[in-house]
Amino acid sequence: MIELLKNFRDGVAYSFAWLVLCVIMMACALGNEAISVSFLLKLLVLCLWASLSFVISFRVSKIRKKGFMVSLTCFYLLFLPVEILLFYAMGIFRGTGSPVLWIIFIAIVFGAYLLSLMIDAIVMKRKAVEYTKHLENYQKIKALEK
Repeated sequence: MIELLKNFRDGVAYSFAWLVLCVIMMACALGNEAISVSFLLKLLVLCLWASLSFVISFRVSKIRKKGFMVSLTCFYLLFLPVEILLFYAMGIFRGTGSPVLWIIFIAIVFGAYLLSLMIDAIVMKRKAVEYTKHLENYQKIKALEK
């Protein structure tokens, strides 16, 4: 349990610091002179929920044992609805949101999911080859012992 809390703390600290830096850079680039405290609080809530979703999805052993894609899917299901609500609360989406914003958002979500799927498939294929080599070596050693 302590390890989960540490992961949560670290996730909040890292993601909030990173997002605040990104917001500051965007504000400077767009010529905004101020960032509101309410926006930063909403950003903190987003980071808190993202970190909690991550810890539940990737660090809780019951979910983690089912594999990376199950954990990733769990993360997306936990995080995306809250992310959308907070985007509305922050003013990123207004009203029903413009079609361009929704297309960009959906493209990023699906693109990241597909990229993760491809990386997982490549890594798992490599690990399968590595495990097969280790198994073959083990079988050779066992055969020599007989």
